[in-house]
Amino acid sequence: MANGGIIGPDAVISNSIASPSPVKNFTSGSVYSSPSTVSVVDYLIVGGGAGGGAIAGGGGAAGGYVTGTNHLITAGCNYSIGIGGGGTGRVQFNGGGGNGGISSFDGITATGGGGGGTGGNVPYNWLRANGQPGGSGGGAAFNGPCSSPSQPTGGDGLGGGGTCGQGNPGGNGGGAPTQHGGGGGGANAAGSNGAPGGGGAGGAGINNSISGSCVHYAAGGGGGGAGAAGGPTATAGQPTPSSSNASNATANSGSGAGAGSFGPNSGSPANGGGNGGPGRVVLVEKTLLIAPGVWSLQDQYVNRKLGNWGT
Repeated sequence: MANGGIIGPDAVISNSIASPSPVKNFTSGSVYSSPSTVSVVDYLIVGGGAGGGAIAGGGGAAGGYVTGTNHLITAGCNYSIGIGGGGTGRVQFNGGGGNGGISSFDGITATGGGGGGTGGNVPYNWLRANGQPGGSGGGAAFNGPCSSPSQPTGGDGLGGGGTCGQGNPGGNGGGAPTQHGGGGGGANAAGSNGAPGGGGAGGAGINNSISGSCVHYAAGGGGGGAGAAGGPTATAGQPTPSSSNASNATANSGSGAGAGSFGPNSGSPANGGGNGGPGRVVLVEKTLLIAPGVWSLQDQYVNRKLGNWGT
């Protein structure tokens, strides 16, 4: 060609969108209707965080954390958005915190977090209460020796496992005389084990700015006992330091809740775990541009500077 044209890519992805707001933020179940100009999205999907266990319990785990870029969709179509609910904290004996729910978009799912274990059985007989598996695994409860020879022998509870590629395991509970639960797993790290110094810290989550502001997602809740930190930010629930209920995780962070502390052996709601934070789905719309088979050198130069030139 006279202008030195070259063969260009068949398609390029433009970050410049005609839509008034390319970021779509979903905090409850909904339907996403893709505009006629949008056929590619980046996405973040976080499952619901889990509830914390009670009575020196394990911290609730973070929901699964899944991200992707340049995901092809069909322009002008409807897509169901699922948002996982947060798991309910345990407020009584004999059972762990509730698991978080699944979040989803276009067949991509983030598994809910695993509930934290609970440490007791009325009256005074402490039984194993393992953390549950999930996007990240729940922390296990303190599991001390039983008061009667007819009861099972004591031993450390085992933290639940995390889903590969979405999260990490929870921490193990500490046996007597530790009396501290393990932390729930987070998207970026496993929960810490219960230890003589206190309940295990929840696993770290991940900072992400896809929504336009930096948010800390999918941190694990702290294990109960003498008290321990949750994840490294306030999105994860904190364990209770005394005879009161643990704090809830931040709404729509997908983080796990804190666990209840060691306290009076009664049916009181005191020493209960907090509730996990529901999940979230964030989409960023892009346009797939179909390019001509031959580009002029000027077109190539302009599109390279704009970041629209494919490889």
